[in-house]
Amino acid sequence: MAGAPFWRRVLDGVLSIGSYPGEPETQAGGRRVLVAALVVGTLLNIATIISDFNAGYTLVAAVNLVLVVVTPIFLEALRRRPHRLAWIINGIFVLVLAVQLLETTVYGGLLESGLVVVFGLAFTLGALVAISLKAAVWWFVVFAASVVYAVVIASLVDPIYEVSDPTADAAFNLVATGVLVLAALAYFAHQRDRFQRRSDHLLHNILPNEIADRLKDGRAMIADDFAAASVLFADVVNFTPMSAGMAPAELVGLLNDVFTSFDGFVAALGLEKIKTVGDEYMVAAGVPRPRADHAHAIAELALRIRDHVATSEVAGRRLSLRIGINSGPVTAGIIGTHKFAYDLWGDTVNTASRMESEGIPGAIQVSPATYELIKDAYVCEARGRIPVKGKLAMETYLLASRRDDPAV
Repeated sequence: MAGAPFWRRVLDGVLSIGSYPGEPETQAGGRRVLVAALVVGTLLNIATIISDFNAGYTLVAAVNLVLVVVTPIFLEALRRRPHRLAWIINGIFVLVLAVQLLETTVYGGLLESGLVVVFGLAFTLGALVAISLKAAVWWFVVFAASVVYAVVIASLVDPIYEVSDPTADAAFNLVATGVLVLAALAYFAHQRDRFQRRSDHLLHNILPNEIADRLKDGRAMIADDFAAASVLFADVVNFTPMSAGMAPAELVGLLNDVFTSFDGFVAALGLEKIKTVGDEYMVAAGVPRPRADHAHAIAELALRIRDHVATSEVAGRRLSLRIGINSGPVTAGIIGTHKFAYDLWGDTVNTASRMESEGIPGAIQVSPATYELIKDAYVCEARGRIPVKGKLAMETYLLASRRDDPAV
């Protein structure tokens, strides 16, 4: 901020009046709009005061001068007592309303005063932006009552000042009110669009793009069958005893570093990260977008994350992974409406998990189904038959490298 232009520093200083640590983001935006409107309105009022003094409307000019002097006091109170925002803003509105009603009285009515009470709509929008809907409703009631007062007062009192043609004043008041209304509506549109973008970004970070779009269309349950997909599980070897001696922040930071690097590989290969559970990382290829090379793509990911962990330190530690892969049909979808997630089910998923849990540290174990799909492009070594929980003994393979690697 020190290198920012002078005008920018001044503007930020003014708009920060009433801010405080932990202020809700929606309130902060509304407060900034309202403070800006008060400052601009005060500056414009100075020009009006000069004009009224020159025209001989001394009483009107005097009360507006008081308003100009008092407004900075209210803003200073807001700076010192930001948690009293609603009280201070309502106080400013009451004072301005009193001045407007006085002007309406001394000029002799609604039209004669140049529709000055129309600014009451700005109070309603200001309350809606910076305070609450309930406050806005009450200020709209006050606005309606002020209009009724402006109509009735013309027949009850004689005006102190007579304006031959209030058309120019009415036009100015209407335009000024329109500007404030436009500013408030622009603020709401900006907030709506910003929060919508943030919501969409968050939803698309949690779910595949296609699934997020279907969910936004209102589909309560999403379930799809995929005839051919590949699933990878990766697990940090000896993570439980290692984590026992780590502080919580250190533990989470380590997993974040590891899985963030994996996320980059997943995105580069166009795969779908399904979830992380503890220190386990699950990825799928061929869902929710079918692809003929699903097994090759998941094998490429396995080699990248294996080599990355083998050649890099994470938070000063050397880690090792067990990686398991299986290919076949899966069911994918979302269940429930609360804290939902895109997930996979089926024997293919269970077998992929067994390939990981029964694997060898630092190695990639693949099932026969995956081996048949990748054997022409990747070097795989037969491990032999191993017991697999819930199944008969299974012939498995260890994925070693790509066939086109110079070392092969």
